[in-house]
Amino acid sequence: MRVLGIELRRTTAPVLGALVAVVLVGLLDWGPSTKNSTAWDRQWSTMAEWARFMLLFAWPLTLGAGALQGLRDRRSGVEELFGSTPRPRAQRVGWTLGALALALVVACAVVLAVGAVRVASATDHFHLGWAPVALVGVVALVAAAWLGMGLGRLVPSPLTPPLVAVAGFALMVLGSGPTGGAAFRWTLLLPSVPSPETVYASVAGSVSLGQAVWFAGVALAGFLLVALRRAWLGALPLVVALAVAVPLLPSTPEGAVAADPVAAELVCAEQLCLTRAHEDERAALAGPAREALRALAKLPSPPTSVREVAAPVRPRDARGPEPVDAVWVHLDEFTYFRTAPPTAEQVTAYLVAGAGTRTCYGEHVPRGAARELAARTAMTTWLTGRVEPLPMYRSWLSRETDGLAAEALAHLRSLPEPVQAARVQAARETQAACSGDALTTLTAGTT
Repeated sequence: MRVLGIELRRTTAPVLGALVAVVLVGLLDWGPSTKNSTAWDRQWSTMAEWARFMLLFAWPLTLGAGALQGLRDRRSGVEELFGSTPRPRAQRVGWTLGALALALVVACAVVLAVGAVRVASATDHFHLGWAPVALVGVVALVAAAWLGMGLGRLVPSPLTPPLVAVAGFALMVLGSGPTGGAAFRWTLLLPSVPSPETVYASVAGSVSLGQAVWFAGVALAGFLLVALRRAWLGALPLVVALAVAVPLLPSTPEGAVAADPVAAELVCAEQLCLTRAHEDERAALAGPAREALRALAKLPSPPTSVREVAAPVRPRDARGPEPVDAVWVHLDEFTYFRTAPPTAEQVTAYLVAGAGTRTCYGEHVPRGAARELAARTAMTTWLTGRVEPLPMYRSWLSRETDGLAAEALAHLRSLPEPVQAARVQAARETQAACSGDALTTLTAGTT
C-alpha cells in the first residue's frame, strides 16, 4: 500500500481523476441532460445512461492522459535503469496502473454520488438495473487509461498523447451518429451509449454484458502493452474479447434496450393515475387533476380520472385512439419537468385543453393542424368561459386558428344549451379517437 500511495503522489492519477469528475459533473449539469423527465438527476436509469453518454468526452481525455503517463520513464531518463533491474516489469508497473484505476473509480463514484443524492429526492422508483450500466462505464474508463499508457510506452513520442486523444474522440463522434444494419452492433463497442429518450426502458443486459467483456479485453491489452511492450501480445486479448463480445451484442437498436414494466406501471389514487416512475409528482398534480375533472363535469359523459401516458419523451409519430373515460396526460408534452415547475393553474389549463384531449400529431405538425387546434380551442373556451390560447399554442398557426375557433364558437353558442353540450361531447370523442375532423363535428360542417 505504501508503494500505491507513492504512485498516487507521483503520477497523473489524482489530476486525471479530479479532471474526469469535474468534466462529467459539469457536462451533466449543463445541456440536454438536465431537461424533461429523462434528466440525469430524476431517475436512476437515466443517471447511469447520461453518465455513460458523457464518456463521449471523458474517454478520449482519459486515453490521452494514460498515454502521457506512459511516457514518464522516458521523460525522466530512467527507462534503461529500470529495464536493467531484476524486478519483474509487470510487478513494478502494476502499482502505476492500480493508481490510475483507483483514481478513475473514485472519480466515477463522486459523479454517481452527486447524481444519487439528487435522484433519491426526485423519485421513489428505486431499482438496481442502472448499476451494470454504470459499472461498465467505470471499466471502460480504466481500460482507456491502461490502453493509453500502453500506447505511450509502445510509441514513446511527445505527440502520442494528443494524437491518441484526438483519434479516440474522432472514433466516438463517428460511432455516435445514426447507424443501422450490420454496423449497429459495432457501435455498441464504444464506451458511450445513446442519450436516454424514455424512463420506461433502459440499456439491455446483453449490451452491458458484451461491453463488459470487450472493455475487460481492452484493459488487459493495455496491461500487456505496459508490462511487456509487445504489440502482438496486446492484440491477442482484443481479438479474444471481440470474438466473445460481438455475438452477445444485439444487432438492432430495438434489441439494445429493455422495457421497464415496473416504471410504466400505473398507480391510481383519488382519480389520478401516475406511472410508478412519476409517483413522486402526485402531490403536485392531485389538485390540478381535481380542478380539471370538475371543469369537464359540464360534459354529458365526462371523464372520471386523469391517467398518465407511459410513452417515449418525444413521440415522433401521431398517437392512436385513447379511451374517452379519462383525461390522458403526457407530462413531457407540456414540459412539466422544467427548471421552474409549472403552476397549478398552468397544469389545470393543460388538462382541460381540448376538453381533456391531446393533439393527434407527433413531432411534425401537419397542414391540417389549424383545424384541430381551432376545435380544441373552441371546446376549451366553451368549458371555461375564457378565450385564451391553448398551452403549447403554435404562434405561426395563430391567425388561421383564431379565426376558425371564433367562427366555431359563435356557431356553437347560437345553439340551444343541450345541443352545445352534445356537440362538444361528440367533438371530444372525435379528437380522442384521432379519426375524423373534430371541428366539423363541433360545427356540423358549417366551418
